[in-house]
Amino acid sequence: MSIRPASVEEFKELAAIWLEASIEAHHFIAPSYWTSQVTAMENKYLPLAQTYVIMQDEHTIGGFVSMIDGYLAALFIRAGAQGKGYGKLLLDWVKQQHAEIQLKVYQSNTKAFNFYTKNGFIIQEEAMDSETGEKEFIMVWTRQ
Repeated sequence: MSIRPASVEEFKELAAIWLEASIEAHHFIAPSYWTSQVTAMENKYLPLAQTYVIMQDEHTIGGFVSMIDGYLAALFIRAGAQGKGYGKLLLDWVKQQHAEIQLKVYQSNTKAFNFYTKNGFIIQEEAMDSETGEKEFIMVWTRQ
């Protein structure tokens, strides 16, 4: 298992991982919302970020993390590869590169919220996602 920068040629696959994981993790938001965002994810958001992939084996991407400066914009693990520690490895990878990391997580996504809390993130404030109408937490991790 290795972590490396993502290539532009992998953005379509990363967007597919993002879509499947988003629909699964965000059962409280209509799947059509996520489907409508795939092109933007592939062509706008991924190119803006520093994105790293974790490889399950020589040919299979297990998941990815995208950072924009100190903001964790995305952390998604391929369906079927979740629960194997890939998310923690990716999170630890970006923690080595940043003294502080901020992120947003939907309050209804208790699995992700618990993951971030367990990994040292604390709630900074509550907000509302204007696109979905869902409440979210803005969380921050600071290196000690």
